[in-house]
Amino acid sequence: MKIIQLIILLIFSNISLAGTDISSTVERIQIKGDGKLWLKMTDARFDQYCKPGWNGFNLYIPESDKSFPYYYGLVTSALAKGQKLFIANISIGNGSSACDITQTGFGVVLQKAQP
Repeated sequence: MKIIQLIILLIFSNISLAGTDISSTVERIQIKGDGKLWLKMTDARFDQYCKPGWNGFNLYIPESDKSFPYYYGLVTSALAKGQKLFIANISIGNGSSACDITQTGFGVVLQKAQP
């Protein structure tokens, strides 16, 4: 019986932590007057979880985040080099507003460019 309970616990704990992960290139960026670094990715699946606003921007990184300079460098480098960014657990967004990607719990990962 304890083995069955353990298996059920493992199954439900993994399901509850599961989220949608998307890897995409950066289409455009902008720093608006609100101090946020706004992004638009090439993969339209982001629009499902994060509501697009002006010029399609729907992801942002707030200037108040302690890692803002790191994210800024990472994102601008990815844009300049055409590299993909991997954003995990983007499904925390419900499509009603833009998404602060620092709140996904995993941040952003720069992926190696494919030859």
